[in-house]
This record gives sequence, C-alpha cells and structure tokens, in this order.
Amino acid sequence: MLKAPSRLLILCLFMLLTGCAISTQISNTQRSSVEQRLLVRSFERALATLDTQEFKGKTVAVDFYGLTPDKDFMKEFFTAWLQGQQVQIATDPKQAQLQLKVFAPVLAVDQGQSFVGAPAFTVPVLGFAIPEISLFKNVKHSGHAEVKIYTIDGGTGKFIDQSPPAIGEAQYDDYTVMIVVHFTRSDIEK
Repeated sequence: MLKAPSRLLILCLFMLLTGCAISTQISNTQRSSVEQRLLVRSFERALATLDTQEFKGKTVAVDFYGLTPDKDFMKEFFTAWLQGQQVQIATDPKQAQLQLKVFAPVLAVDQGQSFVGAPAFTVPVLGFAIPEISLFKNVKHSGHAEVKIYTIDGGTGKFIDQSPPAIGEAQYDDYTVMIVVHFTRSDIEK
C-alpha cells in the first residue's frame, strides 16, 4: 500500500505528464493589437524590398488583390507608400501611364503554442476549476506578407514587367517559465 506522500507525488507527476501539449492555431477572429502590428510590420518589410525606380515620375493606377479582408487597408497603405516613393497616383485610371496590378496572396498572422505542465481543468463532481500550471509555455505569433506587382501599359494594355515576390515577416513570442517568469520577445519595432 502506498503512503499519502507517495500517492501525492504520483498524482503530481501524472498531472504534469498528461499536460504536455503542442498546438497550432490560426486566428480567425477580429485582430488583436499585436496581430495588427505584426501584419502591418510584415507588409512594410515586404514593401521595403520592392524596387520602384521604374514608376518614379510616372502616373500610375493601382488595382490591389488579396485573399483576406485585410486587402482593403493594405491597398490604401500601399498607395500611400507609393506616393512616399515619389510615384504619382492617377485620380482617373484612364489617365494613368501605367496600371499596377498588385497581388498580396499572403496577408496573415499565425499562432503556435508549446506547453509543458498541467492544463486548466474542472474537477468532476466538485465543479471547481484548477488553473493552468506552466513549467514552460511559449505562444508564438508571426505575421506574414507577400506582394507581387504586374506592370501594364496604361495606353495599350500590354504587359511590361513583373516584380519578384516581396516577402516580409514579423514575430512576437510570449514565454512563461515555471509559472512565475513571464517575458515577451518581438521584432515588431525593428
């Protein structure tokens, strides 16, 4: 027969071993402030790799395409960025020297989690909750953006050029060690 301290030790070890988990989630709700910052920073980093020399001094019309609702904001952001690069934006697309078809196939924030410890749970019958006990927990958020520009002649409609894909990423990691120590690491502000 096991003594009470031995049973308690076995129970604690069982809780720790059953609480180990790794999961990956993708956000599908309205974006948190961290997610918004990650998305914008990754988009800015993608734009920083684009060469706009062929557009300077010319009037362009911008058509922006993406797979997420974030494309509307990113179109305006891209247009303002072009203006900051000394590119003139046509008020009437028919007056543009160049038509830019901008594709953003990736505008996303992903989340992954690593966890070692005991997860939160409700004790059956008694109905009270036991909080999560983290020996180690890491929640990783990563923003991803990809942009590609196809340049079309405004007068003839003929294809002129395409840019290589411009890719940008940003990260925000949230750590908890031994329940008490909690810190974050981010490259959002770089």
